[in-house]
Amino acid sequence: MRIFLVIALLLSLFIYADPAPVTYSVDDKNITLPGEKYKSGYGYNLEADTVLRLVTLNWPPYIDDNLCNKGWLYQLTVSMLVKRGYGVHIEFYPWARAVREAELGKADILFPEYYITDDVMSENILTKTRNQLLALSEPIPGGDLSFVALKDHTIDYDGSINSVKNRVMGVVRSYKNSDELDELIDQGKIKTIVANSEYQLIHLLLNGRVELIVADLEVLKASIYKSLLSNRDKKKMLNALVALSPSIEYKALYYEISKSTANWQSILADINAEIVIMRKNNTFESFINNKKQQCYNLG
Repeated sequence: MRIFLVIALLLSLFIYADPAPVTYSVDDKNITLPGEKYKSGYGYNLEADTVLRLVTLNWPPYIDDNLCNKGWLYQLTVSMLVKRGYGVHIEFYPWARAVREAELGKADILFPEYYITDDVMSENILTKTRNQLLALSEPIPGGDLSFVALKDHTIDYDGSINSVKNRVMGVVRSYKNSDELDELIDQGKIKTIVANSEYQLIHLLLNGRVELIVADLEVLKASIYKSLLSNRDKKKMLNALVALSPSIEYKALYYEISKSTANWQSILADINAEIVIMRKNNTFESFINNKKQQCYNLG
C-alpha cells in the first residue's frame, strides 16, 4: 500500500504540472507570459507565425517540470525565443527519447546538450553523425562534470582517469561525458552500470553497486532537493556526497537545432544572437542566480 501511494504521488506531480509564467524585458518593460497547457507540453506565444517544438528533460537545477519556474534554463529559453518572435511548444521526455525526437526531425530544438564532436554517431540513424542531423548553438553556462564518491570512502584520484579506471562507475544512459572517458567505456576498459537519471545514480552509489558516479554535483544536489524525502533525509544524503578534485572538465551547455527544420539556419542565428547579447552584457550570472534562489531552501 505504501509503495502504491508513493507511485500515485509521483504520477500526480506530472499529471497536475502547470505551465510556468515567463517574464522577459523589452525596452526596459517587463512582459509576463502565463503560458498554457498545449498538447503534451506547454505553449507560449502560440499565435506567432512560427511555433517551434522544443524537447528537453528533467535535469535540475537547470530545468525540470516540477521546479518553481521550471528552472532557470526553461525561463531563459522561452524568453529568448519569444523575444525573437517565435512561438514555443516545449515538452519534457527522458533524455534518450528527447534525442530521438530531434534526430528524427520530429522536434525543432533539443536542449540542453553538452558539446558534441563531429565523430559522435547518431543513436537513431546509424549512418549519420549527431552533427550531421543537429546544429550546435553558441555555449551558455553549465557546470563541472566530476567523479562523485561517498565522503567516507577513500578513492585514490590524482586528477587522471587512469587513476580510477579500475573502479566500477555509474553513468546516465545516452549522456555524453568527456571524450577520454567515453572512449575508455566504449573500449570496455572501464566497467559501468547505466542509470536512467542522476537520482538513480545516487542510489547506485549509496547501495554500493558502484564506487564512483559521473555527474555534475549541482545536478545531483538538485535531484535530492526535488525528491520526496524528508528534509532530514535530504540533508543526510547531500552530506554523503563529495566531488573529487579536480573535476573531469567544465561542461558548457548548448542548444541543438534540427537541420530538418525549415529555416534552421535563421533559428540558430537568432538563438546565437541572444546568447551573444547576454554574454556581452554579463547578465547570465545574475539571471541564473535570481532563478536558482527561488527554487531551493531546506531551512
